Amino acid sequence: YAVYDDNESNADTYGYLYNWYAVDDDRGVCPASWHVPTDGEYTALSDYLGGTSVAGGKLKECTEGSCPESEYWYSPNTGATNESGFTALPGGAHYYYYGNGRHMGYNGSFWSSTEYGSNDAWHRGLESNDSTIYRRDYGKDSGFSVRCVRDETDTILVPYSTGWNIVGLPLDVEDASYSILFPESIEGTLYSFNGAYDPATNLINGEGYWLRFNVAGSTTISGTPINELTISLNEGWNLISGISTPLDITEIQDPDGIMISGTVYGFASGSYSNEEIIEPGKGYWLRANSSGSIILISE
Repeated sequence: YAVYDDNESNADTYGYLYNWYAVDDDRGVCPASWHVPTDGEYTALSDYLGGTSVAGGKLKECTEGSCPESEYWYSPNTGATNESGFTALPGGAHYYYYGNGRHMGYNGSFWSSTEYGSNDAWHRGLESNDSTIYRRDYGKDSGFSVRCVRDETDTILVPYSTGWNIVGLPLDVEDASYSILFPESIEGTLYSFNGAYDPATNLINGEGYWLRFNVAGSTTISGTPINELTISLNEGWNLISGISTPLDITEIQDPDGIMISGTVYGFASGSYSNEEIIEPGKGYWLRANSSGSIILISE
């Protein structure tokens, strides 16, 4: 990232200017359960606000009660109402070939996470003398502002029985600790399986776990839906879990042909049963004839 004109006070007001690679890699420019909007999400936003010719004004910051006046945007700040609550500021941009910041006060540019070819990516631009929101592609080395949006969230009710249960993690969550996800469970009773049982504290998507409860009940888990999941299997028995929606075992993709037919077993109320559906939040035994991967995808 860069600071406009290397002046930290600019970062305090307008934020940092990031190249697109920081948007796309694992450095995590957005916090957990948030993401940089896609090009399509920005298009949906501008459509919701009445189209590109007016959406820019509805996104731009202005002084409440005195719009379109602004402490930050150059006059005339055309069309600015900020009725969206987006409060876009004119943080300018940083271009590697100039080596410094340009257009602060006049322009605000915001990366999307969507590429346009190998060298460019899509962004949205707002200008002080126009109410339009502009969709442009630009070089990934350029420094633009970034906004984060919260991931889609869902809730899943996971029932459990008295005693031992096989459970799984059906959503992508901020805190995967079993004490948070299953607060009524007995402390110290979460076990994973990888040829032998190992005590665990956090759950991982796609893995199954033994967990014990004093009384039957249920827990509600909130997080981001998982629509596709690749699970690595070892030869022999594996303890797995599924995605965020029920999945018929016939729909599991098995490119290596390693699943042994008829070996998906669930466990409830102290006994095993052969299963045909992988339910969210539950764990299952599955036997493989060799190591490899299977893929679970919701339709």
